[in-house]
Amino acid sequence: MRQVFLEKGIVKVKEVCEPILSENTVLIEVFYSCISPGTEGSTIANAQKSLFSTIPLKLPKVMMSIAKNGIEGTKALIKEKLAGDLQTLGYSCSGKVIAVGKKITKFRAGDFVACAGAGFAHHAEMIAVPENLVVKVTNQDYLKEASITTLGAIALQGLRRANLMLGETVCVLGLGLLGQLTVQLAKLSGCKVIGIDLIPERLELAKKIGADSVLNPREHALKDEIDFITAHNGVDSTIITAGSSNNTIIQQSMEITRKKGRVVLVGDVPLTCDRSPFYQKEIDFLISCSYGPGRYDGSYEQNGLDYPFAYVRWTENRNMQSIVDFIEQKRLDVNSLISESASIEQAEQAYERLKNQSALAVILSYREEKEAASYINKQEQKIIQQKSQPTFIPAYKDNVRVGVIGAGGFAKVKLMPIISRIKNVKINAIVDANIANSITVSKTYGAAKALSDDSKLFDEDLVDAVLIASPHKYHCNQALAALENGKAVFLEKPMVTDFDQLKQFQEFFQKNSNIPFCVDYNRSFAPFMQKIKKEIEKRTSPLVVQYRMNAGFIPKDHWIQTEVGAGRIIGEACHIFDLFMFLTDSEPVAVSVEAIKPKNDDLFPTDNFSAQFSFQDGSICTLLYTSLGHKDLSKERMELFYDSKAILMDDFKILQGFGLPSSFNEKVMVPDKGHEHLLHEFFNRIRMPDYQPAISLRRLSKVAEITLIIDQLACQGGGSQEINP
Repeated sequence: MRQVFLEKGIVKVKEVCEPILSENTVLIEVFYSCISPGTEGSTIANAQKSLFSTIPLKLPKVMMSIAKNGIEGTKALIKEKLAGDLQTLGYSCSGKVIAVGKKITKFRAGDFVACAGAGFAHHAEMIAVPENLVVKVTNQDYLKEASITTLGAIALQGLRRANLMLGETVCVLGLGLLGQLTVQLAKLSGCKVIGIDLIPERLELAKKIGADSVLNPREHALKDEIDFITAHNGVDSTIITAGSSNNTIIQQSMEITRKKGRVVLVGDVPLTCDRSPFYQKEIDFLISCSYGPGRYDGSYEQNGLDYPFAYVRWTENRNMQSIVDFIEQKRLDVNSLISESASIEQAEQAYERLKNQSALAVILSYREEKEAASYINKQEQKIIQQKSQPTFIPAYKDNVRVGVIGAGGFAKVKLMPIISRIKNVKINAIVDANIANSITVSKTYGAAKALSDDSKLFDEDLVDAVLIASPHKYHCNQALAALENGKAVFLEKPMVTDFDQLKQFQEFFQKNSNIPFCVDYNRSFAPFMQKIKKEIEKRTSPLVVQYRMNAGFIPKDHWIQTEVGAGRIIGEACHIFDLFMFLTDSEPVAVSVEAIKPKNDDLFPTDNFSAQFSFQDGSICTLLYTSLGHKDLSKERMELFYDSKAILMDDFKILQGFGLPSSFNEKVMVPDKGHEHLLHEFFNRIRMPDYQPAISLRRLSKVAEITLIIDQLACQGGGSQEINP
């Protein structure tokens, strides 16, 4: 399919794969999308400016990145930056539903809809949009006008913030697309409307569609004119829908607004101004947040959790539905605001024409007749093909082609740079839900394919091995799909996020006992840990191990804390559970957990807990995990005791033995947690005819099991449980 992107400040139409349909999204064939000259024009201008920024201005960021990600990680980020940022464009469109996710209840195939959302409602032939960013269009004849719905919702939210009352006088400052919509909506609210702009054509249009008065600051003294219009009281409310790089607009707004009036900022202007007018007039200054309540709330926008109607009357979705209703009732004149229409093939030229300041909106049109059923048929055929395939066909090659699923920060900074340096291993395909990110990363590493749907990775002979670094919830299904398609799998932890997924893996392991599969439990491959293991192999007593993780605070709306991330015990603490099994060469027989019991809900028990293990060999290992520590304290520290000896490991920088030869002690500047060693092991082993796992399947399964048990106990506030052998 075709989609519009911004690449190095230039608008380009690219051929990309279709978006993936998830359980929370609606798959939509786009008929029309609206180019917003304000927001998108600003995005393009900023991208072009960044091309001319100098390297010295970025040096502080480079130094900060080195401190955080190391030299190799920073090199990878710079390499990606030089490859060129690719951005998706568009956030308002309309079309027809062709498929819905299993959790979608409001829509079905065949519905006509309007859609919103930067990152979702692209200028593209097909999009996948979360349910709360989609509204129905009952009359197909209004689909073109409905493509402007998102802009209408932004304008409507500005009016709601102004809290206009029947008969008030409102000034709309800036008569671009948002301003023209605001003028009409203010008139629908029963207000007297004054429009202000520098462009004569916009003033004429505003007058035509309902403004009672229009003023050009270049031709009129605004305050004097508005004083006479309002009997020297000033307007009740000023809504700023203009964009500017200076603070003059806000200052003008204060001068023309009455005492105890309201100024609402919808446009993009600097928030600097003289305090005196605010203070003397006691004016309320308000910010309008895009489409309305729910914007930037992941639980609302992406997970489909609606706000109760009785308590939040106007959400962004309900604002959008109001705009569609106004359009279908012919109470909102949209056609007068459309400067022109263009096909998606003409998108580059359309953006060029928008540089003409009198232009308001350009509507991109797509093929209106498309075989929507073909998508569904392809999916059904794919399922049939998958069922007919052998359960597992190993693929061993001297030159290994790797497909990366999930090109997020950790994969880009840590894993992919390492893989790119391994001899006879090549990254050949990138899969990421963000197709722009997928394309950019594929260019960085010279990958043959950039995809947004992981199932398409196996449609052709692209890869021999798969690195999975996607959000945690998807690890199990993606790993099993890759294994069943005969691919070796390196899975970024965790292996599973619930017991059902663990059962699926265990059943698969029983049928396939020698599969090329590894989970990224890298700590046991760290040079310090290998050195410790070699030393304690001669021990006669059990081990006593105290491990502390000063993990740092993560807010509850971070993806790690959601169902997708599954929390920090499952997402990170699993590393240390595997390390305990590695050091003891034993399996746990019981675990006891104590978790914090906070008064407020901003602290999670799974972020602050202590877990103590009893092992078959008599060893006792304890993990203290907390998000309450100071960032300047080292993140990881281990104290290990045995045979009247002790070992201290601090943040993989300091290793010190007590009762051991001084040659054991070591200090390094750059910590090594074993990522590179484990990846080299994995790729060396999958080349061998008789694959031997770097970490046994039994150990992987046991780590997953005890991780889930500890997560359950911590969520309960603590407890203990025996571990089945």
